[in-house]
Parts: sequence; C-alpha cells; structure tokens
Amino acid sequence: MNEIIIETENLSRVFTLGGQDIKALDGINLKVTKGEFISITGPSGSGKTTLLNLIGLLEQPSGGTISFEGRDVSKLREGELDNLRLKQMGFIFQTFNLMPTFTALENVTFPMEITRIPEKERLERAKTLLERLGLADRMHHKPKELSAGESQRVAIARALANEPLLLLADEPTGNLDSNTTKEITALLQQLNDEYGIAIILVTHDNQVAQAASRTLRMVDGRLD
Repeated sequence: MNEIIIETENLSRVFTLGGQDIKALDGINLKVTKGEFISITGPSGSGKTTLLNLIGLLEQPSGGTISFEGRDVSKLREGELDNLRLKQMGFIFQTFNLMPTFTALENVTFPMEITRIPEKERLERAKTLLERLGLADRMHHKPKELSAGESQRVAIARALANEPLLLLADEPTGNLDSNTTKEITALLQQLNDEYGIAIILVTHDNQVAQAASRTLRMVDGRLD
C-alpha cells in the first residue's frame, strides 16, 4: 500500500474582495502518495496556486482539512508548521526567489543553516546537489551572473537541500525559453525517479504537465 504524504478533505478557501466573498477553492479532495509526480493545470484564476499555497502551509484554509503523513496540520502550532515546511517541503517558484547577495552555493546552504546542519555536511550536500544539477562551475556566482535556467537549477538545489518528502513547484518554467523549459522538465522527472521525492507541479504548459505520472485539471476552484 502506497504511503500517503498529503491528503486534503473538502478543502476550501474564500477571499473577501470589495465586500464580496470569492471562493478560490471549493471542496478539494486530493491524496498524494510518496514518490508520486502530480501536475495541476487550468486557466488563470482557477485556484491552482492557492491550492499549492495551502498544501505548502503558506496560507490557512477557510474550511476542510489538510493532513501531512496522517497528521492534521490545523492542530499544529506556528513553530511546528515552520519546522514542517523547512524540513519536509521544498518550494520552487516562477521567479526563483534567490537571495541576490548570496552565491549559488550560499543560496543552497542557507536553508540547511537554519535547520542547524553542521557546516561541513551542508557544504558537502550543497556542492553535491549543484554538481548533480550541472552547476559545478557556477557555485560561486551570484544570481545576476546566472542565466534564467541556471537560476532555476539553483532554486531546485535549494529546494532539495533539507531532503524533503514533498516538492511544490509553482510554474517553475514560466520564465524560461522553450529549450530550457524542456531541460528543467526533464530534470524534475529525473529527480523524482532518483530521489523518490513527491512532486506537485502547477503549470499552464500542457507539455510540461505531461512529465507527471498523474495530471489533474482545475476549473473554478474544483479539481476535475
């Protein structure tokens, strides 16, 4: 039996805008198992990023539940949520979100420093990840000295630094050209195979979505 990492039950999110309630998510039921690669597609405003933010514990739901490895996260204190995000989840964003004054190596070691991994271990792990992602000769370059594709690879290495169970990717190829998009998509497939890490990928690109083993479509806050 496959181990369930994330499970949502009747998950909803309502925003108030101009005095009106806008239902961004409407009763989402989703199970993600260990090592599974899921893509979520759908038009802008359909709720894809909101769902990813809720699963990543970056926002609070208006209703329903989210469980991580069988634990209802609504029962966790803020410090416990921070610890869960930092140690068990990795995040990849469209805009990379790298620290501009840090080198590639420093960007990757930073989350491990927060979790108090010894310096020698975090340097070794960061170097191994950057080498694995084809950045052996770019470790000491800052983001402004990297291409968009290289920056996204650094962001992926950073997301993997604390060896998470779940990788959340929000339009990770949105700022990349077609060739680099193919490279990053193939890389995510390889990392899923090699590390056995579960991935939830939000994308507008149907070709990118096809890299996943399961594709879901979101419309008007509901999963098809």
